[in-house]
Amino acid sequence: MLLVVILAISAVAKIRVPRDTASVFHKLRLPAFLSTVGAPRLLPYGELVVAAMLVLLPGGWYVVATTLALVLFAVYLVVVVRARGFGFPLLCGCFGKLGLGWITRQTVVRNAVLLAVAAIAWVDSWRGDGVLERLRGLGSDGWWLAGVALAIVTTAFVVRDSKLPPFVPPEPGDDEYLPVATSYSVLDGPEGPRSVWQLSDAAARLLVFWDADTDDEVGATLAERLPTWQEQLAPVRVHLVSPSEWAPAAARLPDLAEHQLGDPEGEAIARLGVPGTPGAVLLGTDRYLAGGPVVGLAEIEELVSAAAEEIRTAGAAEPDGATAQS
Repeated sequence: MLLVVILAISAVAKIRVPRDTASVFHKLRLPAFLSTVGAPRLLPYGELVVAAMLVLLPGGWYVVATTLALVLFAVYLVVVVRARGFGFPLLCGCFGKLGLGWITRQTVVRNAVLLAVAAIAWVDSWRGDGVLERLRGLGSDGWWLAGVALAIVTTAFVVRDSKLPPFVPPEPGDDEYLPVATSYSVLDGPEGPRSVWQLSDAAARLLVFWDADTDDEVGATLAERLPTWQEQLAPVRVHLVSPSEWAPAAARLPDLAEHQLGDPEGEAIARLGVPGTPGAVLLGTDRYLAGGPVVGLAEIEELVSAAAEEIRTAGAAEPDGATAQS
């Protein structure tokens, strides 16, 4: 019954937000053919079928249901253990919006517990009695109350959100500058999910956040200004960051596909401290913020101008240093 509750919660949560399941398949780097055959869309209905089989199948057929459940939870455990080896944390949509948190050791423990429960159910199913048969034979001992309590506690553990610590900017003194470390988050791009650390390690980045669903006029302005900003800030890379996966964002502005990134869960904009859209932050290659965060088109222009001036100043100083060395 515990497995039935978990599978039902998981399925309903995924059905309510199907896009999240497709996104998780992509981020977990699961084989592409699974998305091609519609696995993200079919998965929640498969969970409902397994849950129904666990409840309804009698006698020997009950073994078939528990075997499917055992295989399903074993696959879930393998997937999250594999994701832990990517070198950077990922968001898990295992239960749709419920339990939408980072894949951590807690996630692995949770899935191991569920696999253990599925294994117990599988061994027990060889007794030959299905769930309905046992429910009909319940006496008045009330042992099932303990089972209900266990189900509630375990369900709460399963769907509990696991998050990284929130972004808390430092508070400098009147004349004191405190460098702000780049908070960890993951963005979706043409090469798949990459952490902001990986991006900034390769090159300094100006991330310009905008709401592609509501700010069409602002988006047109940003798209028009981006080539100019890129020219002003070279070798800094300039990106438009949308609250969606990279693919739909790139389809909206195909000419700027290579300059776009996706932040579908809104984790990057929150953890980098950008207070709204349009907003921007400049990431240095030392994993510290080089400018911002700022919000508003005028403030973004000021940030770009200041950064461009710093780049020109640094470029003008290089020949003198080279001459002195020679």
